[in-house]
Amino acid sequence: MLFFYLLPFQMAAVMCDLCSRKIPNALITGGLIMAGAYQWSSNGPPGLLRFAGGMLTPLVLLGVLHYFRMLGAGDIKLLMMTGSFFGMEGSLKCVCLSFLAAGIFSVAAVLRSGVLRQRLQYFCQYICKVRESGKWVPYIVPEESGAYLHFSIPVLIGSLPVMGGLF
Repeated sequence: MLFFYLLPFQMAAVMCDLCSRKIPNALITGGLIMAGAYQWSSNGPPGLLRFAGGMLTPLVLLGVLHYFRMLGAGDIKLLMMTGSFFGMEGSLKCVCLSFLAAGIFSVAAVLRSGVLRQRLQYFCQYICKVRESGKWVPYIVPEESGAYLHFSIPVLIGSLPVMGGLF
């Protein structure tokens, strides 16, 4: 039953991400309202704690990645919306599975586009810069690269086994 509530929001997020590289806040807000209603109808008032735990888990785990510009705000908000349907435990599973899928896609994209050496050099330069200066700076990889990853797709893929009860 969860498929009918969550999947339309995720599919819309993927489409928006593919078209504009942005996930609209209105879509996230609508999903959060639906998740709150779903949790309330499924679990009663304790469902709101489940909703809050699932929503806050990605924020707590991934906020630092956004700070260093390694993950977009829309991606974190999408994971927060998705996690609010699952509760804290399901949200954590979804984050892990999403990052596993993203890792597989990233390796394939970097190899396919032939920018592996360029990406490794950029990463090494970034680490050296941070070590020399002693200051953390945002990790921004130029978007011109052919290895850009629409993270909404791994989030969708990572949430399917959680929705289906496989994890």
